[in-house]
Amino acid sequence: MPRFFRPIAPLALAALLAGCGLGQSEYADEPNYKAGYSDGCWTATSQVPGDPSTITRNEEAWKGDKAYNAGWRAGYSACRIREGGASMDMPDTSGRGTGPR
Repeated sequence: MPRFFRPIAPLALAALLAGCGLGQSEYADEPNYKAGYSDGCWTATSQVPGDPSTITRNEEAWKGDKAYNAGWRAGYSACRIREGGASMDMPDTSGRGTGPR
């Protein structure tokens, strides 16, 4: 390892290890968390903007079950691929044609 990396190596390792616990829910092992995650992910990938009927969610569990609610939010966040017209930080290709110009 080059000499100039030695002082920052322990800091980088500590930062890496600290980030490992991020995103882990206290409810992750509960069945309702997993059901919520699945519903949230499904919604994120199939929802039609402006059409609330395309939201997949158990409203009773959403309102009264913390595990389901946390799972739905985590699934929605993890699976959301459309943000501002771009897909997963890929360049916007909406203006491109399908054939030679």
